[in-house]
Amino acid sequence: MVIGVTGGSGTGKSSLAALLGYEVIDADSVYHELLAESEDLKAELIGCFGTCERKEMASIVFSDKSKLEELNSITFKYILAAIESRIPPNGNVVIDASVLFELGLGEKCDLTIAVLARNDLRIQRIMERDGLSREKAEMRVNAQKPDEYFIKSADHVVHNNGEDLTDTLRKLKGRIGEVAPKTAVCYGT
Repeated sequence: MVIGVTGGSGTGKSSLAALLGYEVIDADSVYHELLAESEDLKAELIGCFGTCERKEMASIVFSDKSKLEELNSITFKYILAAIESRIPPNGNVVIDASVLFELGLGEKCDLTIAVLARNDLRIQRIMERDGLSREKAEMRVNAQKPDEYFIKSADHVVHNNGEDLTDTLRKLKGRIGEVAPKTAVCYGT
């Protein structure tokens, strides 16, 4: 069973992914590993942006959508290959990726879940988590896909605006049990 969890930065997708009870492949962590280990990726990024340092690239790409597209055109092939190599052939896994569908991973998922939250709450979460100014957090949110994109693309949508998600989680685990192949381990059913 492969479950995709997606949504913009600060929506709480990583928190939800961790609660589903499966191994989680975090696309952001994969990207960070690649930045540390892949000389080919670093060379491409330096050739395009003059740097491969994340904070420097973030200040470039989150203020210019064309630069974000350039970054994605370079990084996606590396991230996709790394994630695909980590998906167990007959196991259960959650892929946590804000760019799940853009990477083409939505097609590999048995179930996709979009996590959404109000923009003011997302901005606050990003500021607290990443130590960013309000302006930089707003730039990050504004550079990402709108909620409508995720609503249209995902099988299920979870609104994570700070309320208790216990009932939502129970329903999701029930849906996972319905979708899961007979050999998969199901939780909460």
